Amino acid sequence: MAIRNFITSIFLRNRGTIVRTLYSGSYPISNFQKNHEIRSKFSSPFHFINIANKNLGTRECKTQIKDVDASKERIIKELNFLTKKDATPFFKLPVKTLLQIYKTTKNDEENGFCKNRLYYIAQRIKCPPSNLSEQIIKRTFIYKLSFDWLESSLNVLLAMNVSGDRIQRDLWVLKYHHKTIYERLLRVRNLGVENLCPWMVRCSEDILNRSIEITQETKTILGENKSTKMYLATRLNTTPDIIEDMCVKIPALKTIRVTKAKSFLDFLMEEGFNVEEIVDKPRIFAASQKTVKLRLEKLRSLGLSEINLNILCRSRRAFQRYYESIESISKDSK
Repeated sequence: MAIRNFITSIFLRNRGTIVRTLYSGSYPISNFQKNHEIRSKFSSPFHFINIANKNLGTRECKTQIKDVDASKERIIKELNFLTKKDATPFFKLPVKTLLQIYKTTKNDEENGFCKNRLYYIAQRIKCPPSNLSEQIIKRTFIYKLSFDWLESSLNVLLAMNVSGDRIQRDLWVLKYHHKTIYERLLRVRNLGVENLCPWMVRCSEDILNRSIEITQETKTILGENKSTKMYLATRLNTTPDIIEDMCVKIPALKTIRVTKAKSFLDFLMEEGFNVEEIVDKPRIFAASQKTVKLRLEKLRSLGLSEINLNILCRSRRAFQRYYESIESISKDSK
């Protein structure tokens, strides 16, 4: 900055001299030519300053980038990474954050805790360090926790059979105290939920209660059936292979919640559709129950009694065209 100011002051002080020098010489020059050339060369009085500043700024920027990269490299080399692949994501972090990680890593090493928390967590949750590295740089708070806090939280999660891949996807859970984690997960498990997840620790009471309610409803609905597919096969009086084919045709069936499947089937059967029609028209499961109900009411208001399930799950435009054609026929027949 000092150099740039120095160049600027020199230029401003000697601007007149520079202009005169440019146009001084032994040959004559007309006023028109002189004025034209001066305007073109000095359209901005800071023309030379801008060029000088720009060049200096570019050099300074490049130098700063090189200095930052060199600083990062020096710090990262001290973080005990075993492979370049494990270390590469850490270059995305600012120097200030890397210095915090360096301080924590050296403290862990001096106390015999671990060489780097990346490897400690990866070993505990049975995850490749290179996979975890990309996630851990987004959750650098892990290097700000005390080691005892981190270890205790992991101990509770693993003791409660929370899977390593779920912990990897939701590292935020490690920010919670081990007593909070234990109390939440124990409460959920005592209510009959077997598959415990980190989000159950972090979510609000309302969301947790609703999730527990759905889980309990699911267990009640499934009964002896071990999956939603088995439930559908039993309910629709067909084979698991047929249900599997339906899932291939309608991907939404793969993830449908059994509570929704039961509600939809109850509704369709109450409306007079039999299991053969439903199995033959699996596309109906991709539709909204509310939309299907509204369409049934509209068609029946026109006097239709026999309605094909495919009509009910058409696109909005296609259904509207069909409805208008039936409405037109109905009016003509009166």
